[in-house]
Amino acid sequence: MRPKNRLKQAIREGRVPLGLELMLGSERIIEIAGWSGFDFVQVDQEHTSFGFEAIESSVRAAEAVNLVAIVRVAENRPKDIGRALETGAPCIMIPQVRSAAEVRQALDAVYYAPHGMRGMCPVTRAAKYNDEEWEEYLEWVRSEVMLIPLIENKEALDDIEQICSIPDIDVISFGAGDLGQSLGVGAKGMSAPVVQDAFRKVVEVARKHNTVLLGMPFIGDAPLKSVEDLLDSGVGMVMYDADALMFSRECRRIVGDVGKLLASRRNRRQ
Repeated sequence: MRPKNRLKQAIREGRVPLGLELMLGSERIIEIAGWSGFDFVQVDQEHTSFGFEAIESSVRAAEAVNLVAIVRVAENRPKDIGRALETGAPCIMIPQVRSAAEVRQALDAVYYAPHGMRGMCPVTRAAKYNDEEWEEYLEWVRSEVMLIPLIENKEALDDIEQICSIPDIDVISFGAGDLGQSLGVGAKGMSAPVVQDAFRKVVEVARKHNTVLLGMPFIGDAPLKSVEDLLDSGVGMVMYDADALMFSRECRRIVGDVGKLLASRRNRRQ
């Protein structure tokens, strides 16, 4: 029996899944995230050097600690989507979508006929290298695999109504940084009023179509307040931060705090 997609279950039950973005490629970090109680990890291939072997190792590590792995592929290409799914990942995120038509093309790469046009191969980790369980795997793909479009482009924003109306799209994500660039205000993210307006539009349309919105808080001096604001705005999935940023911030905090202490001790001796 193949496991249910815990993200789908959480959404059906009205719970808000909490995740972590993985950019360092460490299976140990995935284990720590799972043992700490996170619900999912997003393995980012778009902005890292991850190949598909690294993705498969990450998916395997996530399964071992009861985490759902979302693979953010480098591009919205059928071969990339298919190879990511064949690692065993139950969720795919596609960046830079521009239209509902592109989302439907991506869905074709997720599902097998008659629901899509994904190439058939039972000799994969996802299919357990077992052609005798192929029908069971087909049913699992159809019922449990999720495709998450990332709204970070003006064209996608203009077509958001049609994107959210696609029946097989349960979740969408919002990319404030690239959307700001696409809207002509540079890489200002949510600090730009036009991006804030876009966010409110996406929230409104997603709510109308019962589509869950995945959001990422601003981790500043008040991260919990930022998460609370996201939830109040209508976000139904939270990706707290990226592993590399979390480690970088902590390193800089330690160097700052301990550096001042060391400097004060040095001044005393002079």
